[in-house]
Amino acid sequence: MSRKVIRSISTDIHTNHFDYTFLALFAGLTLVALFYFQNQKSLQLGILSLFGIFYVLWGAIHHLKDRSFHLKVLLEYILISVAILLLAQNLL
Repeated sequence: MSRKVIRSISTDIHTNHFDYTFLALFAGLTLVALFYFQNQKSLQLGILSLFGIFYVLWGAIHHLKDRSFHLKVLLEYILISVAILLLAQNLL
């Protein structure tokens, strides 16, 4: 990664620290729930589905606040969530 990209990411995190803290907290709770229910595969997929929905909503709200929201951005968040769910479905 170039220094410009790293600087941009660092600035975004510092500017929107509450948003990223909330995302990290929810992701951490999701991981804890996945480990807690590790023998219940259908429940794990439900937990991951909820996180996917949260992630899409988080991304939309984050970009709306940042005034950088476009349908392409929303589609990217949706595709990432679906890809992770499909991958998890095959790995669980």
